[in-house]
Amino acid sequence: MKRILAITLCLLALPVFASDAASGFLSDYGRLTKEGSIRARYLGYTAPGAADLKRPVVYVMPLGRFPLAAKFGELDDSLVSAVLTYTEQQLRSQLAARTRVVDAKAMADVMLEVALTALAAQPEGKTVLDLVPLRLVTGTAKNAALGKVMQATAVVEMRLSQPSSSMILRESKHELLGGSIGRADSEKTRMSLDALKPALDKWVALVVDQVAPKP
Repeated sequence: MKRILAITLCLLALPVFASDAASGFLSDYGRLTKEGSIRARYLGYTAPGAADLKRPVVYVMPLGRFPLAAKFGELDDSLVSAVLTYTEQQLRSQLAARTRVVDAKAMADVMLEVALTALAAQPEGKTVLDLVPLRLVTGTAKNAALGKVMQATAVVEMRLSQPSSSMILRESKHELLGGSIGRADSEKTRMSLDALKPALDKWVALVVDQVAPKP
């Protein structure tokens, strides 16, 4: 019985929040490889010669969700908008401190596109249960999940390309693990931007270093 339950949960998990699922935002998920430190792994691709661009003029596309009308469970649209607004503001301000940021693609050496492809609260520790919305789990499995401490989680994908040629310089997919937001069985538990800010800040710092490395 336990084996059947585990298989069922795995099948439910795949379309919900599996970190290796392809949203369709990036051009080729098959060429992504593991990058970053052991504690900050992500999937990425870097084109030959991309690192030669040291101080490119950057055009930042407005950040959005992908697909365009994506709904992230029952989360408020205002929270999604707050996450996107905060991330875009941080990206623009930190890039502007390193290089020139412009408002038109025609003026830029590179174009940065970013999409939020998942936003969820999941139990800390990442088990199979973590990938399944509690409303889809019943019985013993649900009771086990309800006692767990939840954390804010997001998946962000980025593409850096040359506007003139449409050549892709970098693509990457990052699963961001935020802070704890309380236990799943508490009415006070809420997803929040503040819980995600530290993870978003680290991601922004990484992208800025890749787009406009320090001299």
